[in-house]
Amino acid sequence: MSHHVPPKKQLKSPRNGCWNLLWPVWGLCAGLLLLVAIGIVQVYVASLPNKSDVPLVVLDHDRDIRLDPAKLRLSEVHLFETSVSGEKIQFVVERTQSNTIHVAIASCRLCYRGHNNNYVRKGKMICSECNGSMPFEVNDRNPFKNACALVEVPHTETNREVTVLPRDGLAQITKTIQR
Repeated sequence: MSHHVPPKKQLKSPRNGCWNLLWPVWGLCAGLLLLVAIGIVQVYVASLPNKSDVPLVVLDHDRDIRLDPAKLRLSEVHLFETSVSGEKIQFVVERTQSNTIHVAIASCRLCYRGHNNNYVRKGKMICSECNGSMPFEVNDRNPFKNACALVEVPHTETNREVTVLPRDGLAQITKTIQR
């Protein structure tokens, strides 16, 4: 008789041999993780400011906006940004079908206080708060009740030039916020 001891069989550990039984659980966990990641990305994208159809022209600090009225197309919105006294101000300029040139702060009263990002879509300035189009105020009056309106800024017009002074925009913002 030999004194040779047969090797002991290794016992199967539940960790070593059951991976093929648990793969559906891991697949389900990976799928749920993917859904959560997609949800987070969608919330992030929805919180980004909307992009305007119109490019924003950024001017130097305290630089006046000077435009040739002949180059302003009818019913086309133009966006400009300048800064005065360290505060950035965006202006919207539009020439109407009746050749009236409107200049306003690129925000309604409510949105300016909250510094929301309004944008241009299909030739209309859109309020980021209510997602409605904002008409220009006429003589400091909102043409529609319970609607956002663009706050007009004083400007000078000649046959050759439309001039908007940034300090007039800042004064109008100060006046708007005080209301």
